[in-house]
Amino acid sequence: MPIKLKKLSSKSDIDLFAKYKVELIKSHQQYAEKIGLIDQKVNDYDEKDAIRHMGKSNYYQFIIVYNNHGVGILEYNIETSEIDGLKIIYLKNIFIDNKYRNLGIGSDVLLELRRQTNLRIELECWYGMPANDLYKKLGMKELKTRYTWE
Repeated sequence: MPIKLKKLSSKSDIDLFAKYKVELIKSHQQYAEKIGLIDQKVNDYDEKDAIRHMGKSNYYQFIIVYNNHGVGILEYNIETSEIDGLKIIYLKNIFIDNKYRNLGIGSDVLLELRRQTNLRIELECWYGMPANDLYKKLGMKELKTRYTWE
């Protein structure tokens, strides 16, 4: 069954978006902690933080709908690339509920986003996260690596 990207249009959409975004940020926190990074802002991240970009110019938030159920979120903004100064979609967040992973939903979402625009898509992802495999499978290229030395 095809996925649908649903714009947030009700309080229940906003609540589901916030819930999933908090889950996403907390899962990112686990990967950061594995390499010794503790981000206090992430420790205190809540639903209010999750919706802080709503209504801002060039920011877009969606519920990912599969089989008539909200199963995840997509959030991006239109900005200028740090790489070459071109206008791009910067994918801020994509999250699929654990119960719906490995069904091809993430691939379908990214392919749909690509079909809807002629802009390049850029994103960042923590090392070791399973999402990296998806991005590589879709043919995304690694552009830069960030290192830290304390």
